[in-house]
Amino acid sequence: MNRLQLALLDTDEYFGDMLSVYLRSSEYAQRFDLQRFTSREEGCSFLAEAREPLIALVHESWLPLPDEAFGLRAGCILIVSETERMGGLVEYPIVFKYQPLNTLLASAASHYNEFSAGEPLIGSAKGTQVTAVYAAAGGSGKTVTAIHLSAQLAALGEQVLCFSLERLPSYAWYDSLGHREEPDDPFSRLLYYAKSRPELLTAKLEQAKQRHPQWRFDCIRPFCEPDEWTDMEPADIGELLLAARQSGLYDRIIVDSDSSDSPVVLELLRQADLVLWPVADDCVQLRKTSDWIAGQRKRNGEEARQLLEKVRFLHNRNTGQRLNDFRAYSIEVSGQLPYVPEWKSVACVEGMLVRGFADDAAALVRGGGRS
Repeated sequence: MNRLQLALLDTDEYFGDMLSVYLRSSEYAQRFDLQRFTSREEGCSFLAEAREPLIALVHESWLPLPDEAFGLRAGCILIVSETERMGGLVEYPIVFKYQPLNTLLASAASHYNEFSAGEPLIGSAKGTQVTAVYAAAGGSGKTVTAIHLSAQLAALGEQVLCFSLERLPSYAWYDSLGHREEPDDPFSRLLYYAKSRPELLTAKLEQAKQRHPQWRFDCIRPFCEPDEWTDMEPADIGELLLAARQSGLYDRIIVDSDSSDSPVVLELLRQADLVLWPVADDCVQLRKTSDWIAGQRKRNGEEARQLLEKVRFLHNRNTGQRLNDFRAYSIEVSGQLPYVPEWKSVACVEGMLVRGFADDAAALVRGGGRS
């Protein structure tokens, strides 16, 4: 759809200026056309006469609105409050005025998609590609590869969503996101909607995503309780990826997979357009990788062949020479990930970002599996 009208009814001109500047410089520039009203009479008249779909952000001091203002046929109203509180009617929720603007706008878009009778508000991205980062052995560098790859693609101008499907996620990578207002964790909430009401999953994804403050890609906090991983089913992953694709928000979805070969993980690999597999020059990792490949070929035949066609192996911790013959383990290397001595001990993950670490991985992703 074309850009949606976003009407701000608030006498605070400074806040309106901030919102306007943010919209022009953010990913929301392609989604919203801002209309500002500081006059109560003009704002209420605009809502009463509106015929096109819109989202109205109405300051709490303007309440109660006249009955005519609530007659939006293809839109929704959110109440903007000066105090940080939850509540309001289901159809007219209260949002905190001074939260990060990307979070406020995400809440508005999510509410519109859930409660408006109009056409869903989606982004302009087409042909979203899913890349799974997988390895049969723990400690292979999956998470650091997924995070660096997401940051690198975002730096190249792509809209990227990254999330973890590890049973025991690397929570340290998500600590810098700060705390959200919601009492429950967003991934559990998404899983609930994937199971019960998948038609609302795109709207709930809009609320669950957060923009990484340093590396500028979107991400979803992993499970708060690792045991919830066992509640996932293969169909849930399919629904989640479908919702992310249909949102139109992303060029790439990067998934940090668990190292198991559970049905959920195998479904992720089937759904992915590309699978990046970091493996070190380590006979234990190489043997586990070789055994995994042989086991899949034995158990799954043609399906395994199709899956392995999407796999690209990355030689991780590359020092310029190899002790092992990778081909002897049925591993054809497609790219390199360098050895970074500074990562022997780490006090803060934010200091681990090394521009260029995932050059080969990014080239493979952008080249559709070809370096």
